[in-house]
Amino acid sequence: MDLTYTYAVNCGFGWLLALLAAVGYVLTLKRTGERWLFWIVLATGWALFAIAQTVIMTGHFNNLPFLIALWLSSWVLVVVSLLLSFIKVIKMKENVSKA
Repeated sequence: MDLTYTYAVNCGFGWLLALLAAVGYVLTLKRTGERWLFWIVLATGWALFAIAQTVIMTGHFNNLPFLIALWLSSWVLVVVSLLLSFIKVIKMKENVSKA
């Protein structure tokens, strides 16, 4: 299997997850009226991952430190989004137990 197919699958996967996170933000806003930062950070993290994969697929970009920075920042943003979601769920649970 050629690496181009791997990058193409990763690229499609990244853009799909970024789109799904944006849709999740819109649906959460419509249904609860709350703006969850978790969705924005998650969409940004997956978009950075997809940008890195797209740049690799073009084959005209040889700046490896920039690609590594994109990959690391996307990983950090996805982890931060998970932490933000845990914090939000804990706060929601606290509000339910107080009522």
